[in-house]
Amino acid sequence: MTDQPFKVLVVGGGAGGLELACKLGRQWGPDRVALVDANLFHIWKPSLHEVAAGTLDIHQEGLSYPILARSNHFSFLLGELDSFDPVAKRLSLKPILGEAGKVLVPERGVTFSWGVLAIGSGSNLFGTPGADQAHLLERTEDAEAFHTRLLAAFMKASFSTEKSMSVAIVGGGATGVELSAELIEAHRELLGSLGSEQRFRLDIAIVEAAPRILGGLPEKISDQATVALERKGVRVHTGAKVVAVHADRLETSQGDIPADLIVWAAGVKAAPTNAGYGLEINRTNQFVVNERLETVVGE
Repeated sequence: MTDQPFKVLVVGGGAGGLELACKLGRQWGPDRVALVDANLFHIWKPSLHEVAAGTLDIHQEGLSYPILARSNHFSFLLGELDSFDPVAKRLSLKPILGEAGKVLVPERGVTFSWGVLAIGSGSNLFGTPGADQAHLLERTEDAEAFHTRLLAAFMKASFSTEKSMSVAIVGGGATGVELSAELIEAHRELLGSLGSEQRFRLDIAIVEAAPRILGGLPEKISDQATVALERKGVRVHTGAKVVAVHADRLETSQGDIPADLIVWAAGVKAAPTNAGYGLEINRTNQFVVNERLETVVGE
């Protein structure tokens, strides 16, 4: 298709990209500002742990990009980034496919004066054997898939002879800590709807390789969070490196931790596709930028 030029083209409708598109759209209008995303709805990524636990309904909390575009005067382009040329200031979007792989919208090219890459990062598995068996919470689909598994595990535990189930969370950052709290709440709400003979115990373990959880926050807050979690029955393992992930347990430097469900919420690493956009990246695939957040064209 013929290129459509924009003054500013934002790729990625997360919190940063969406807010920028809204502010510039209100200033310059839809002919000059556009947002690209592969999904029709925005969900704030830090809330995915609530979706995973079932304490937040994504269908009520999700924001429609087309509606936001109309109300904030920017153009919305549905599509997945295929190629990016920083020199020619042009990108292409993959075709949109329908049922049986039928092409609904062909590949499109878009040109721009200023391109903003706000495509985010994901988890870093650090090459850990079996880590791909763990649940990730990077996308809405991930959170919904985990929630489905969680409900099934809850039901299984309520009718089991052991009357217990366990969840192991790799990573003691904000996502891991908040997920553990939401799981406790989800379990409490479920017990309220079950008869006494169906009630079961939920065991949660947080496994953190660093000396303390919430390492990016002051030590006092980390200590308070640890005490609060342990009072709620969460086992906090610090200084514990995950050696391998198995279907039913974590193998760590401090011994095995049994788990019916395992969530990986540790580390940050950008997508490997970032290496193909003609821009300099670091060892975790993140774009190298200057003090103005401007990218550097690679060799």
